[in-house]
Amino acid sequence: MKKILISAGEASGDFYGAKLAGEILRVKKKKVSITGFGGPKMKESGIDIKLNQVEHAAMGFWEVIRNIFTHLGLYMKAVDLLKKEMPDVLIVIDSPAFHMPLIKQAKKIGIKKVIYYSTPQVWVWKPGRINELKKFTDLCIVVLPFEEKLLKDAGINARYFGHPMAPYLTPAKPSKREKIVGIFPGSRVNEVNSFTEDMLKACALIKLSMKNVKFVLFKAGTIRDELIKPYLDKYQGLGIKVADGTDLKIKSSLSAAIAKSGTITLELAIMGIPMAIVYRVSELSYLMMKNIIKLKYVGLPNILLDKPAVKEFLQHDFKADKVAHEIIAVLKDKKYATGIRADLDRLRVKPKDAKNVVVNIAKEIIREAVL
Repeated sequence: MKKILISAGEASGDFYGAKLAGEILRVKKKKVSITGFGGPKMKESGIDIKLNQVEHAAMGFWEVIRNIFTHLGLYMKAVDLLKKEMPDVLIVIDSPAFHMPLIKQAKKIGIKKVIYYSTPQVWVWKPGRINELKKFTDLCIVVLPFEEKLLKDAGINARYFGHPMAPYLTPAKPSKREKIVGIFPGSRVNEVNSFTEDMLKACALIKLSMKNVKFVLFKAGTIRDELIKPYLDKYQGLGIKVADGTDLKIKSSLSAAIAKSGTITLELAIMGIPMAIVYRVSELSYLMMKNIIKLKYVGLPNILLDKPAVKEFLQHDFKADKVAHEIIAVLKDKKYATGIRADLDRLRVKPKDAKNVVVNIAKEIIREAVL
């Protein structure tokens, strides 16, 4: 029986890992065993979770440094478990700060196959990582179309099958009776602490301008109820509903969204939901990122479209009144909202077999790993 270990460092990776494991187990049944470093979704899929690192995910340079001993402890434990488990195949998902050192260790201790699923965005920063991917991986599964050629040109075995969320995303059908705004503060504790207050302030301003509007806060499985409760209590007059972060039915009813920059913005864009993208890190992290990252945009929809299709409110520009103004414009100005949706429609162009993205990813991994 072949042994697989899947490692995910945050909520989106936990979701991808769960879907991938489910498909591999469906095909190979009793021929493989899967253990993992991950979170609740991977556990629910039947993976034997040896380390829950998802709940410790952090953003920004300084934010990670402040918790360096926690992250170092997790990494050392992961390496020890890797040596103990000695899987035939290691599959790591996203989270390069954790996984780039881990794949080096994996090859060092003799793990035969290392597969990187949702590779580091070397086109944004740390381009030197492309050489490390070439040296320490046997297969890279990319989730953005242009990444396949970029890695292949560098001599890396890279494959693109479509975005792993593609099978689950359909065009949104906003409620005709009322306007519903989605709130997406993130899947990490420090993201929720940094973004939620100003997001809800923006909602309060929107409510003052529009009576027929409702709000839904999408809570990631990695976030405990007690973390968001103080914010909900403070803004209880808004009647904010809390939904599971993976609830696509409720997402499909949204008229607009306020979302932390990240994977969720691409998912919302594929569904055709206009949004305000927000992001904020410490001043030190911001200065470091500003000097390293040379991009016109931060939001994935804007990067892929190479235009400011949706507004970005970053760092000092992330203010409740500005965010509220944008969302009000989306909700009140039909022509403006239609223009945004027309741009986002271009992101829904998928491979012919988009419904089988995860199936094809699993097949490629099974082929490469000779499972």
